[in-house]
Amino acid sequence: MDDWLRKLLHPKVRVIHSDVNHVTALYKPCDVLSMPNNDSPHSKSLLCLPYDSKRRCYIFSNSQKFFLLNRLDAPTSGLLIGCFDEKIAHTIRECFFNQVVQKTYCALTAYQKISPGGVFRDCLAERRNSRRLRVTRGQGREAIARYFVEKELTLGEIPLLKLRLQPITGRTHQLRVQCALRKLPIIGDKTYGDFALNKKLWTVLPEKRLYLQSCAIEFSYKIRDKTFLFSSQIPYEF
Repeated sequence: MDDWLRKLLHPKVRVIHSDVNHVTALYKPCDVLSMPNNDSPHSKSLLCLPYDSKRRCYIFSNSQKFFLLNRLDAPTSGLLIGCFDEKIAHTIRECFFNQVVQKTYCALTAYQKISPGGVFRDCLAERRNSRRLRVTRGQGREAIARYFVEKELTLGEIPLLKLRLQPITGRTHQLRVQCALRKLPIIGDKTYGDFALNKKLWTVLPEKRLYLQSCAIEFSYKIRDKTFLFSSQIPYEF
């Protein structure tokens, strides 16, 4: 099964890890889509295959399916998890829904003096403006994330922070919005970021991208009364 997957993956996507049940961690670079949308060709998505949005799966020509278990915004790089078995997909999605999956992200942000670690907690509301989705603090669902200051650094005399972020909930644009609300906009964020700061940093940073990466994921799931631990991680890109 993994061989089928490798042949049809976007050329910049790679398989990181696969367990005995073919639950698979993939590396997605920034600007590759987790799933196709109406405005982008299939060539920009994870797999160049038809996608069933209701069942959240890609469909191979032989009707085999690859179920996506999480998603990343197009500008965010890092780990995506999928599997070939619908029952396993349902079980693992329950883990995400019940908030028992440990996800770790790395972010490069504007500098603010903050405590070495703590919790971000906000109610976030989604709205659409000219077909664009925007998330703001408001009368929405609660978003919770732990943060840890990894490093204070300076690039081109501009002070920055490298943060480790562990979202407890999985709200749309959650980490990007929660950082921006605390005057810690993630570098390269074209929606919630500090555009003047981004412009200054493009001369010293290696890439014009969103500096947010999903770098580790871990969860346990149970199939036929047997428990499996799935854990995967990749090095920070920045």
